[in-house]
Amino acid sequence: MLNTGVSGLLGLGFWLVAARYYTEAAVGQGSAAIAAMKLLAGLTAVTLTGALARFLPVAGSATGRLVRRTYAGGSAVVAVAATVFLLTLDLWGPSYGFLHGPLNGLGFVLAVAAWSLLTLQDGVLTGLRSALWVPAGNLAFSAVKLGLLVVCAAALPTAGVFVSWVAAIAVSVLPLGWLVFRRLIPRHVRATDRTARPPSLREMGRFLAGDYTGSLFSLAVVYLVPVLVASQVSAVDNAYFYITTTIGGTVNLLAVNMGASLTVEGAHDPARLAQHTRAALRRMARIMIPVCCLLFVLAPYVLGVFGSGYADAATPLLRWYAVGAALRVVLEVYFAVLRAQSRTSGLAYLQGLLCVLVLGLTLLLLPRMGLTGAGVAEISSLTVIVSIAARRLHRVLRGHPSPLLTRVPADSLAPDGDLADLAVHGDRGDAVGTYRRGSTTEADGDGDTDDDAGAVTGVHTGT
Repeated sequence: MLNTGVSGLLGLGFWLVAARYYTEAAVGQGSAAIAAMKLLAGLTAVTLTGALARFLPVAGSATGRLVRRTYAGGSAVVAVAATVFLLTLDLWGPSYGFLHGPLNGLGFVLAVAAWSLLTLQDGVLTGLRSALWVPAGNLAFSAVKLGLLVVCAAALPTAGVFVSWVAAIAVSVLPLGWLVFRRLIPRHVRATDRTARPPSLREMGRFLAGDYTGSLFSLAVVYLVPVLVASQVSAVDNAYFYITTTIGGTVNLLAVNMGASLTVEGAHDPARLAQHTRAALRRMARIMIPVCCLLFVLAPYVLGVFGSGYADAATPLLRWYAVGAALRVVLEVYFAVLRAQSRTSGLAYLQGLLCVLVLGLTLLLLPRMGLTGAGVAEISSLTVIVSIAARRLHRVLRGHPSPLLTRVPADSLAPDGDLADLAVHGDRGDAVGTYRRGSTTEADGDGDTDDDAGAVTGVHTGT
């Protein structure tokens, strides 16, 4: 939550400075390239953060190998995806014209790979229960890109928005990467040596089969929509749209990040999942509802800071996004519960349905209602999915036992209720059976399972 506030405010400051130092067309082109970068990097980054949050807490001695393979595999996949995108650049509209040329193309491929690492790094820090490092890294990233934005304004009047963003990634990735491999992973291995249960390939494969599929659908909702809009509207209108979605996305991240922490704690301590879920829902509601109400009322004034054109064109859109952010409280809590229980088939179903609704309605309403149509499409879709998720979440809040707990005798629990170290394969596709293996050592070594894992950002949607 701290990370979202820090990076969100600095991220909005970035776009405010961009609106002052660059033309609206340049902002539209730069934001289009950033949207494409996030979409392509998210093919592995966004889709694998759920798996990192689920399995790193119990990976033990396999933690370093799991992180290295995730980084290497993710970078290779997104580099190929970025190359394919560049080969089809003419199909994506005039906003992407400045990426033509071998040098610009190579820079874009490297940018996509770097952004993938930055996003995966946040997931790694979450899974290692060291999320307090996330706002530190993203604070450095946000501050440096803001400074570079001003420096690049004169030298790169068209590409400066994108170049300043990409160049700042190294400020976070390199030092935190050193910290992860040299300090945090060895500490995590020592602390969980007696309680870890490294996941098997079969277990991870079953989890990813549902979670990766569902995350691809989620990725399309968050990142494909801006790319589609950029390909269908002028660069100026895309500037209005992207900055508005950035503001709305920053608010959405408050819910997403608390959900990530709920997944970690739910995997670490399944016996208290209902308690953790109620706590997460209360905390999210206390923060999100007032923020969404203020955003709805103050929408024209918030956009007016960027310029009168932004307020005139996008105030209704921002108000729709404010309503959608409130609805996401229920949705993200339920998604986090499903990940903690390894019930990823249900997750994929809901995210797939949301994807189909959002993309279909956006393509239908955008030509008829302009930018506001994208907001109407999102709210209509979220309403359908939230109505389904709310009924199912109610069962969790009432404390109905999940499949994770049905096989564990009450007297076999460790003193802190920790079951994360006991999981072995169950015979259900949507759950992991759990059994005691004889250790009562705390997974984190300090006896505290309540508040160790702070909030984290699994995606950088808002900034």
